[in-house]
Amino acid sequence: MTHRVAHVLNSPGRGGVPRVVRALVTHADPGRISPHVFYLKNGRGDDLFEDLDIPRRVAASGSKSAAMTELVGWLDAHRIDILHCHSFRPNLYGRMAGAVLRPAGLRIVAHYHNDYSDKWTGDALHLERRLAGVTDAGIAVSEAVADHVAKRVGRVPDVIENGVDFGRIRGGNRGAGRARLGIAADELAVGLVGRICRQKGTDIFVEAAISVLASLPQVRFLILGDPEEAALQRLLQDRIVAAGLSGRVTFAGHRDDMADCLAALDILAAPSRWEGFGLMLAEAMAAGVPVVATAVGGIPAVASGAATLIPAEDPEALALAILALLRDPGRRAAMRAAGLSAAERFDWAMSATKLDAIYERIGGGR
Repeated sequence: MTHRVAHVLNSPGRGGVPRVVRALVTHADPGRISPHVFYLKNGRGDDLFEDLDIPRRVAASGSKSAAMTELVGWLDAHRIDILHCHSFRPNLYGRMAGAVLRPAGLRIVAHYHNDYSDKWTGDALHLERRLAGVTDAGIAVSEAVADHVAKRVGRVPDVIENGVDFGRIRGGNRGAGRARLGIAADELAVGLVGRICRQKGTDIFVEAAISVLASLPQVRFLILGDPEEAALQRLLQDRIVAAGLSGRVTFAGHRDDMADCLAALDILAAPSRWEGFGLMLAEAMAAGVPVVATAVGGIPAVASGAATLIPAEDPEALALAILALLRDPGRRAAMRAAGLSAAERFDWAMSATKLDAIYERIGGGR
């Protein structure tokens, strides 16, 4: 039986959730899964599904109520069997829309990609708990997220870890990457890969960079990612200028040449305040980049002993860990080898197979 599956996302973009969904779609068995994609609103980001021959729809209105109404009609018109909602807003609005068609055979999946402690408050948490009653399966990207959902919602989801697109991040040219990023031959480079926002700890990274550069001035710190919080980026740029380090701590923006960029780095720092999985961490390990990360959420399990873990909200701990690695080439080499080995388990084909088994288990059909 071929399942018509509709993935509901918040908006087009290049973030972690759209990349996860694209990977699951492209690794699914085309003889068993017919994927569709619905966005609750338009966005400035790229549509990662544009090159795939699958039905896609962006809600015409920015109003959530109008988007829900449009989604019900779209699901009905495409005779969708399984509604698969991803992350906070799509999990709420998508399932409310899907509940209308559940008597007709629609089955509903809620996919939890992160820790939602900052969002599951008051009415939102009450609604999440009520929607558990119309949800046929829940999926968490890590055991940490599954535990978070179980404690807050009272439901234990299945765990399907994210995979790694090895072709996207391996085989990079270190010289080409360093040239494009403006890294000199005699410089060591430390990078943060991720959206510029409080969750990713961009501010902690900048403070740690200032501290490290006081001891090792020939180090480059690079922030690679889109500015999700523009005010935060402006604040950090002012902080860097005030410290006299404009040429040493730089914002490199979103990059499409990630293999070369990762090859250019000597250390990847991931000082997240919370993290459901930590895809950038897994990708850095798979590319052979030593990692320093906070011991939050799914990160310790992803690291599997191959990264240096530090407390959250501690720029000095991050600075000390980076300094120790920068001064120890032998330890960096050992961490590269450990990361490469640990990352082999992140297999998108395996993740897609587990997801297919869940679809089969919940059944459905219009």
